[in-house]
Amino acid sequence: MSNQTIIQNWLVTQLAEQLSLDVSKIDVTEPLTRYGLDSIDAVTMVGDIEDILDEELPSTLFWDYPSVERAAQFLAENYDISAIARATSSPLKIEELEETVAATAAPSSSKWGSLFSRK
Repeated sequence: MSNQTIIQNWLVTQLAEQLSLDVSKIDVTEPLTRYGLDSIDAVTMVGDIEDILDEELPSTLFWDYPSVERAAQFLAENYDISAIARATSSPLKIEELEETVAATAAPSSSKWGSLFSRK
């Protein structure tokens, strides 16, 4: 599993918890504001990531990289995310998240296709 996939899966879980959403409803390519992420939630999530990574992150992370996919790519390319990888090392949890992310990342080929179809 790539570093980007690990962080993407973890971000989906964190976003779902922060906003009280069902993980399966999160499309990693959609803007985070679509799910109701506001500045307070964004700063809280950035703080949580900083705590785990023991690194300072830009407070504007989720505005500069406005989707789970883009934020995960930025984090994977610029930070050592091994602490997050360890936090998500449960095989069952990873498998469930991978299935969810795969279903939402490729909506046309998934059971969620009609919910996430693009114009």
